[in-house]
Amino acid sequence: MSLRVQFFLSVVLALVISLTAEAAIACWQARQSVANEMHKALEAGDHIVDNALLSLPATGTDAYLQRLVHSFDDNRHVRVTLMDQGRQRFASSVAAPEAVPGWFVELLKPLPDRRVDSSPLLPGFYLVVSSDPHNEISESWDQLRDGTISLALFSLLALGLLLLAMARIQAPLKRLGAGFAAVGGGDYAARVKPDGPREFLRLAEAFNRMAERLDKMESANARMSRQMLAIQDEERADLARELHDEMGPFLFAMRVDAEAIEASAQATSQDVIAARARALGEAVTHIQRHVRLLLRQLRPTDFTDFGLTAGIENLAAFWRRHIDDIAIELDIAAAQDGFGADIDATIYRLVQEGLTNAARHGGAKHVRIVIATDDGNLSVTVDDDGVGLASDANDSAGFPNNGLGLKGMRERLASLDGKLSLSARPSGGTRLAAKIPWQRLRSTLEVV
Repeated sequence: MSLRVQFFLSVVLALVISLTAEAAIACWQARQSVANEMHKALEAGDHIVDNALLSLPATGTDAYLQRLVHSFDDNRHVRVTLMDQGRQRFASSVAAPEAVPGWFVELLKPLPDRRVDSSPLLPGFYLVVSSDPHNEISESWDQLRDGTISLALFSLLALGLLLLAMARIQAPLKRLGAGFAAVGGGDYAARVKPDGPREFLRLAEAFNRMAERLDKMESANARMSRQMLAIQDEERADLARELHDEMGPFLFAMRVDAEAIEASAQATSQDVIAARARALGEAVTHIQRHVRLLLRQLRPTDFTDFGLTAGIENLAAFWRRHIDDIAIELDIAAAQDGFGADIDATIYRLVQEGLTNAARHGGAKHVRIVIATDDGNLSVTVDDDGVGLASDANDSAGFPNNGLGLKGMRERLASLDGKLSLSARPSGGTRLAAKIPWQRLRSTLEVV
């Protein structure tokens, strides 16, 4: 439940409790008022009847008593009845009350009360003065109803104003929430429009200052990462030159010497020495092959010399030669002109890592490599039908715990504001995918 709904329901509950308490208090006060009014009306009526009986004429008493009784007609609170030997002779009529709910009448109606007045001059006759609370209850009902309607209208108006105020508050809260979500997703260029109440203006300004600082820090980290990667590439190139210039001639000389020793030993029928020399030559040849492989990994000559497309095609050809039954499908026409040295190097290393994992570790029989551009973004995908991922050996992001190559690729892509994902394909196998904001990075990389 949202904060807005919770706050609104809390206010509604407070209003309902307040209205209920006020209605209960009003009913209690109305009950007391009806009882007091009936007591006073009964006292007043009884006083009038007593005085009338004291002025009773010697003759014409029936007409006098009838006028006395009917003088109370349409009285709102009191009824007077003339009784003769326990039988009713005359009775006044009470003013007709307005319709009132029965439950309200039962709630406010006091206990019945009456007064009996008689005179020695009227043996067997007596007057009964009784109270009738219905008109007073009707009046209380009108007051309670009108007050309740007024309070209900006031409550509805207050709730409407509260909703408007909450809507005005909710808009900047939504903007702040969207800003935090964007920053949490890595978009440090997100800003929040300073608008709304003064407190939200301060929050928006503080958020924008924070996002600006994070943006600067992220840009600085990206530049440092690119510089570190450039230094690493230079170190790889230096190491490749050292291997080629230093170890290459020595290994070649060792193989020549081994062949010469083998030839001399065979000429003098020294078979043991010849066999040892042959084994030494084979070992040197094996080392030379591994050195060439290391040189290829440290410095891909075909990529740096002929471009990204040719480099990826040569990688595919290399694995086709080494694994007979693997099929590698390329959809890389979008990379024909390249994307810049840094981005091209990252794409090449990504495809190289994906092919190596699919062919060497995944046992894949089919690999598809796609490079595409859309709305200024560059996407690279390597799909294979290999054995897939072992989830128990992966970290929280889905990458193998011992996957140093993939972790290095994440670092390379992070320096380009890119994202790397590794996931299992529904049909089996693995998908390695990367997204790079190519157009946005283009000018930045040129400046750097």
